Amino acid sequence: MDSELFRIVLAVKSVAYIVPRFYYRRQAARANPSGETELRDVRESKLRLALMAVSGLGANLLTLLWIVNPAWLSWSRLPLPDWLRWAGAVAGVVAVWLGYLAHRTLGTNYTATLKRMEGQRFVVQGIYRWMRHPMYTSFFAVLAADFLLTANWLIGLLGVIYSLVIVERVGHEERILIESFGDEYRQYMQRVGRFFPRLVRR
Repeated sequence: MDSELFRIVLAVKSVAYIVPRFYYRRQAARANPSGETELRDVRESKLRLALMAVSGLGANLLTLLWIVNPAWLSWSRLPLPDWLRWAGAVAGVVAVWLGYLAHRTLGTNYTATLKRMEGQRFVVQGIYRWMRHPMYTSFFAVLAADFLLTANWLIGLLGVIYSLVIVERVGHEERILIESFGDEYRQYMQRVGRFFPRLVRR
């Protein structure tokens, strides 16, 4: 049975994640208005962008539909136990916390696509002391929360596809960062884990 409480938790998680993200992205856009900052080497695969759009937006749209009326997606429901669905609520808290910290730490250095900006700084403070890509880790947590709270296999499948594309994308992103910051970034990669804190630092 789809509990009303799971719908409320999912709705609160979604708002708590989106509002800070929108705010910090708007701050970054204001700090780097079009024409004021020269962009170099914009590199984003069209296929990757298409897969991210289909899987990411698809998962988000289906999650929204489920919040409005779970019956619309009853055909793709999974019989998950309540304790596992509550684990999704925990994943949602982690997602909100990581997303907020990552955006706050990046500030105006945030970009939505793979590109280098004039005057871009190498950010290693805050949450970036412990993981190189906390923003992506927050995405994974959001997708896990959406899947578990909705108990919907289609939302879970789209989340897996999006996550795999992100993992592939990170390799390209880190090559750009190495080109920009050289040995400084290579040393950072040795010290700090990609998506999770490194248990033993090299």
